[in-house]
Amino acid sequence: MIEMEWALIIGFIAAGIRTSAPLMLASLGETIVERGGILNLGIEGAMLISAFTGFMGAFLSGNLWIGLLMAILGGILTVITFGILVVRINLDQVVSGLAINLLAAGLCLYFFRLAFSQGAFPYLSELIGPYPIPLLSQIPVIGEVLFNQTIFVYVGIVSVPITYYLIFKTSYGLKLRSVGEDPLVASYLGIEVSKIRYTALILEGIFVGMAGGLLCLSMFNVFDTRIVAARGFVAVSIVILGRWNPVGAFAGSLLFGFTEALSLWIGTFLIGPESASISQLLSLLPYLVTLIALLIGGRRVRGPAALGSPFSKE
Repeated sequence: MIEMEWALIIGFIAAGIRTSAPLMLASLGETIVERGGILNLGIEGAMLISAFTGFMGAFLSGNLWIGLLMAILGGILTVITFGILVVRINLDQVVSGLAINLLAAGLCLYFFRLAFSQGAFPYLSELIGPYPIPLLSQIPVIGEVLFNQTIFVYVGIVSVPITYYLIFKTSYGLKLRSVGEDPLVASYLGIEVSKIRYTALILEGIFVGMAGGLLCLSMFNVFDTRIVAARGFVAVSIVILGRWNPVGAFAGSLLFGFTEALSLWIGTFLIGPESASISQLLSLLPYLVTLIALLIGGRRVRGPAALGSPFSKE
């Protein structure tokens, strides 16, 4: 009995980490661009397009890794489109982000129905599953929790210190933070604001592409326009909760992931006619916990001074 309970606990922790992967990747990408002064609310739409292109790439080619490549390309193209609107044309960032979300939902629904007849439910025959790291996965408890995960979890965990180093320990990171604080002064000092911001957007596109792609390629084997389920907006909240720090974003992602795993775990024990409605209520738990955490920990936090503000050299 004790061994069974211990196995359940280990399984729950591993599931929580695995479930946090989309938020982990998306929030890291959003942290980078917000440090550069760009508020990308279109991350929800970027994740949706990434999920769609990843699914279509894997379904048509029969190769999950081609699907992942297509997901990353879809994320980059979507984020760059947003970048053209707010960096080159200098439109309002909030409005542009919401427009990207609406456009993404419409395009994905249209092309999905164009590719498949209405009522058809295509699916992938396999998913990108956990990859146990040799030797390390054999370590008791830690190996089962950390080293028997999917490639997306590994990339997310490794990217946390890399992103932190990029933002706070490199010359590019110094320029990025300077642009996020005062792009006009940064421009006077010879920093190419547009170049820095486009680079940050490309990095975000890679992260968001993986975050959206894994939803269809690793978590679910189907595509639906509701598959992102507001994770993009949660990622933006996590960045604020984490105080624009990759380590804080990582912690916030784990909070959401463990809460989502908990709601699913509790749902498996529900029986009876009301179990379906209770399960639906439990699915709101991760969003509620994130909101409460944001209300408590997000008060009196100071983000980049120029976050969301338009910039024109003229």
